[in-house]
Amino acid sequence: MIWTLSNILSLSRAFLAVPLCIAIWHGNIFWTITVTLVGMFTDFLDGYFARRFNQITELGKILDPLGDKVIIGSAVVMMAIVGVLPLWFTIVVVARDVIIFTVGIYAKRRLGYVIASNALGKVTVNVISLVVVLMFVGVKEAETYGAVVATVFVVLSMLSYWLGMIKEFRSIGEDV
Repeated sequence: MIWTLSNILSLSRAFLAVPLCIAIWHGNIFWTITVTLVGMFTDFLDGYFARRFNQITELGKILDPLGDKVIIGSAVVMMAIVGVLPLWFTIVVVARDVIIFTVGIYAKRRLGYVIASNALGKVTVNVISLVVVLMFVGVKEAETYGAVVATVFVVLSMLSYWLGMIKEFRSIGEDV
């Protein structure tokens, strides 16, 4: 079964990028926070339902992180455009997503299956979301300290993903 509840929730997260960007553009704090929280909740629910009903699919392993990347990438780019996020932080977040997505495609072609997101990657997505919302509402410490903490999580999650990929390649007797 391809269209499971968890896959639909993952896909819905990508579509939430549109109202989120509109809310950011208009400076609407209430709707920005609401849509962000809905996105974070669907991220939790899609994983819960996939595990609970044993409906983990190859498509879901793509849609889940893709939904995260679309909503977060759109949000940080829009916030940079309206002057809420520093450009360096936007580049860090978008670069992480582009690198992980590109390496994931490479791994899928070489391995024949999708490497699932890990717990550190999920935590990183939530840390980025929290820091971005705090910056949007004007919490100065979020820009000073939160962006640095989120960047540390970005680096650690990329390292974790890379090490996991190396382990997968070695398990089938291939070099990276």
